[in-house]
Amino acid sequence: MFRRWLIMNADCPECGCHFEREAGFFLGSIYVNYTFTALTMTILYMLAYFLKWADNNTLLVWALFYVVIVPAIIHPFARSLWAGFDQMWDPREREH
Repeated sequence: MFRRWLIMNADCPECGCHFEREAGFFLGSIYVNYTFTALTMTILYMLAYFLKWADNNTLLVWALFYVVIVPAIIHPFARSLWAGFDQMWDPREREH
């Protein structure tokens, strides 16, 4: 699906299927990305806070880095997952 980390192909190189069905199609991938980031950040923050791995200000700085870096890292995975869910629930016929 991706030719570079954050650059997505418009069409599948194998079958020619257009990935974005309509404008705003990948908005759902933002929900996937946000949910993953929010859940993991909350778990990690609470774990670090209650186990006293660092003081609160240090944890907040690490949390800020986490919520900026992690969404960029998992962006292609979230889009791929969203496209896969869409194909599973509303399959398209092969486009020629």
